[in-house]
Amino acid sequence: MSDQQSPTDDQKLDLAELFRKYGSDKDVNGYSQVYFTLFDKIKDMKLNFLEIGIGTMIPGAHSSMVGYAPAHYKPGASLRAWRDFMPNSRIIGLDIQLDTQFSDEERIETYLCYSVGTDEVKRWHEKMDGLMLDVIIDDGSHVASDQLITLSNFYPMLKPGGIYIIEDVVDNSALSTNPESIEEKCNGDAFFFVGVKNNICVIYKKPLNSNRAGY
Repeated sequence: MSDQQSPTDDQKLDLAELFRKYGSDKDVNGYSQVYFTLFDKIKDMKLNFLEIGIGTMIPGAHSSMVGYAPAHYKPGASLRAWRDFMPNSRIIGLDIQLDTQFSDEERIETYLCYSVGTDEVKRWHEKMDGLMLDVIIDDGSHVASDQLITLSNFYPMLKPGGIYIIEDVVDNSALSTNPESIEEKCNGDAFFFVGVKNNICVIYKKPLNSNRAGY
């Protein structure tokens, strides 16, 4: 009899199904298409995976899921989906709201940290013993100025060859109208925008000597 364990029911679900199972909005927003394309071939690797923004249910809080999330939603939906999709990875979530914190689920860690607070981010990283990350997803405030500061604060923690993603680049965002602002923060590494209505910026931490004249 083989020592290899049979996949669980959760591991048999594809990424879009996992997002829907836990009540994440990433599939309905069209993001699962991008993430499946980026991560399907590396999902079995041992990765350090960070998502900024866990999804509060506090009414009136910035980016609250109240009135938007399905009935079965609870904070950490996408973290659970990532945990099931990436069975060997360390899944970490950051948020500023107390209701997003939990410590009773395998391979998921949650921490309180304000991603725009540079000193606070430094203290958190010191507490993590300088952990370097393979993937960072910013699903935090969705405000362009915050997204750029968060990029500055966390990009140095990304391993060479890692992927940094900014979700919800809204219409007429300073990121898409002035993409040079991203280029400055990521030291000229390769990046692109994807999406029609719900846009994502994907940054690949590897330089590319491109002469592109537009974005």
